[in-house]
Amino acid sequence: MKIFFVTCLLAIASTILIISLDLLMGVHVSGVIWKAINPFRVMEPAEYIIILLFIMFYFIDTFGAYLKKKKEKENPSN
Repeated sequence: MKIFFVTCLLAIASTILIISLDLLMGVHVSGVIWKAINPFRVMEPAEYIIILLFIMFYFIDTFGAYLKKKKEKENPSN
């Protein structure tokens, strides 16, 4: 859960940084919002597959660690 919270916090902080820098450069507000909402508009199909695999790996790894922790908690080896 800590990893998920830190990941979300970093994503939010990065988005805020991108928006604030665009506003400081003088980009129109609607352009800034569009850029923040749709950052993947320049990606190729192969890049979509790679990012999807990274996201799936992250969730599978996190879920596996959760199951392992839960199993160790249920069956303590004393």
